[in-house]
Amino acid sequence: MLGSGKKKKATPKKKRFQRHFRKFHSKETTGHPSYVYDEKGNVYKVLGVTSASQTNEVLNIKLERNPEPGNTDPAYVQPKAKNIPKGTKNKKLKGWKLSDKDKQTVQEIIDKNEKKKKPGR
Repeated sequence: MLGSGKKKKATPKKKRFQRHFRKFHSKETTGHPSYVYDEKGNVYKVLGVTSASQTNEVLNIKLERNPEPGNTDPAYVQPKAKNIPKGTKNKKLKGWKLSDKDKQTVQEIIDKNEKKKKPGR
């Protein structure tokens, strides 16, 4: 006889997080689009996307191509990540995407941000 006849409950598969763009409406983000690259609990980790080369005297990093469909204006990504609560009013932006070169640029920024947070030895 194989097994006890009891069926094992299937554990619900956790949906893999997919990076995407959202527009958050809070005092901090002021309705600017953001690139959501991770979620931890009830917080999104985001990088701001802007058309300004500088934000609060911090130089932004220029993207090769504007991620907004049909927009050819220069676009920049902010070098500092922000944590935004999931409860913040927001709207998912459809059709927005990074070029392959910009994906590498953004990944480098994310890596730098994640390294800073980890305590050094």
